[in-house]
Amino acid sequence: MENIQHSFDVIVVGAGTGGAIAARFAAKNGLNVCLIDSKPRDQIGNKICGDAVGNEIFGLLNINHPKGEELSCHIKGAKLYSPSLKKCLTLVDPKQAGYIVNRLEFGQRLLNEAVDAGVNQFLDKTMALDLIYENNTVSGLKVKLNNGEKTNFKSKIVIDASGFYSPLRKLVKSSLIEKNLPREDSILCYREIVEFSPKDLEVQDPEYISIILDQEKAPGGYIWYFPKNESSVNIGLGAFMDYKGKVKDLYHKNVFQEYIKTSKYNIISTGGGVVPVRRPLWSCADNGIILIGDSACQVNPLHGGGIDPSMRAGYYAANSATHAIEKNDYSINALWEYNHRIMTSFGAEFAALDLLRIVLQTLSNDDLNFGLERDILTGEEILQISSKGGLNLSIISLAAKTIKGISRPKLLLDLNFLRIKMNEINKLYKSFPKGLDKFPEWKERVISVYDKIKKMIVKTKKK
Repeated sequence: MENIQHSFDVIVVGAGTGGAIAARFAAKNGLNVCLIDSKPRDQIGNKICGDAVGNEIFGLLNINHPKGEELSCHIKGAKLYSPSLKKCLTLVDPKQAGYIVNRLEFGQRLLNEAVDAGVNQFLDKTMALDLIYENNTVSGLKVKLNNGEKTNFKSKIVIDASGFYSPLRKLVKSSLIEKNLPREDSILCYREIVEFSPKDLEVQDPEYISIILDQEKAPGGYIWYFPKNESSVNIGLGAFMDYKGKVKDLYHKNVFQEYIKTSKYNIISTGGGVVPVRRPLWSCADNGIILIGDSACQVNPLHGGGIDPSMRAGYYAANSATHAIEKNDYSINALWEYNHRIMTSFGAEFAALDLLRIVLQTLSNDDLNFGLERDILTGEEILQISSKGGLNLSIISLAAKTIKGISRPKLLLDLNFLRIKMNEINKLYKSFPKGLDKFPEWKERVISVYDKIKKMIVKTKKK
């Protein structure tokens, strides 16, 4: 291919929401940027996704809010339902109140704005094959161009936004970045976008995304029901990875047949995939490389939302790369500020929600119904613990919870212990070390919290 550049300040791999934002702001900061994606240009943005994104991110980045063809509908927040559907926890905060977007149109807009911001080279149908190292630092990529030619690109920093099955994460030479992730840290999902006539079927709760916890219908995961507009919904199901080959059947039996009560419908989109539901990687960077979005497990563990955190991470990555290049230092020490921004912001929230997810996955439907219907764990508390890092229950409130949970004292004690540990881990993440030297000690403290939750679960199962 002619007119191909081979040397850059930054190479961004993946032009999804995170990659497009990273490339855009790196270019805006004056860096020489190459953006590559394995998809054809006209398919970038087309992803199996819940399609929800909050208001707040657009103000943070000072970019246009979704409108026109990008925008499906406005949402006020999320609703979390007990298996019996008798109890609903309403979760409303700035990151959840916002929009349902048309994923392809939204992705195309972000890509075009990145190119317009000054990205020096955008290549579609281009695959990242391997990392190039010099002096134990990533210094470029081996790529396969859309004509089949293999070539090397040099860079000062690589930003990996290539998704959960990132080939680069597995190739990185690092003791900090986790390469192989436990199966229990992800769920297998299947979803469809279903269109119908409003005369035949009414969209339920059109201003909220709905998450239904049900260990029998969606083992280890959840059912979701997201409005698209007055005549279509995005509905799906996630389950443990062990249900591979069965998720589609679970979806049709427990989701489609439950919510599409009409014979007059059209399937607009269908597909499955794997979603991480855990805290971010221990480190989302190392010498010469930064990971963002799904490749760094930056996804809300409770409902799998990843658009907002990927965009935040893209912005943080671009700024950290800029600072490192200004200092002519591409080591993990120079890029550590990126880790610090991630962990002290949404990383703290996701770590707390990860503990909640682990416990919820072990509770029976009876326990979930009992705990949620008696307000032993409320929506306000979940938001307060995960987002703000603190929970102060009054003596009256504690007494009321004790009375409500008296017929299941063990469940009450377990959920109170979970509250304490969610609060503890949030504060740990908020105090993430500013340098690598204190990181091993911090990591051990986090592992200790996880170990205590796992021991609690083992004791519960024995009784």
